Amino acid sequence: MKISPSILKIILFTGLLALLSCEKPDINDDPLFAGQLLTNSSDTILIDSHKYFLETELSRNLMPGGSLPTKRKLVAYISLVNTDSLPVSLNILLTKLYVINDSSVWTSVPHEYTSLDLPAYKLTSVSTDGPEWATDIYVNVIAEVTDNLTGKKMLIKKLNQRIEALF
Repeated sequence: MKISPSILKIILFTGLLALLSCEKPDINDDPLFAGQLLTNSSDTILIDSHKYFLETELSRNLMPGGSLPTKRKLVAYISLVNTDSLPVSLNILLTKLYVINDSSVWTSVPHEYTSLDLPAYKLTSVSTDGPEWATDIYVNVIAEVTDNLTGKKMLIKKLNQRIEALF
């Protein structure tokens, strides 16, 4: 039996779509881990005598539409902000993101977000592969900050952050 190339493409595309839709965010339901993250993080951090704090934007796009059913995953924008408004050192990276919902912890590796609209005193990253948690709830956000010059890793937090619904 010979399969036509167009049918083979459809079968391969369907299989690929099925594999991609099975991806799940990295969620750990561990109250001890969540507690350790909160205990070991601080509201501000100091790097090379510059003080930084964390800003966050959390949302899920609930806009109806589209021909294919889509996941409505949590998107997290995090910004490390230099309090003295000087440019963030190029040696500093946001290397990990933790979002804590009760005892559930979503762990992600954020990707640097660049835009001409961003001031030099903010280092912004984004993670788009989050869980489908409810909107209008409050979660705690922790970012791992790495100083590539020294290799030092620090945890910075922003508590009680609302997950917005985008329509």
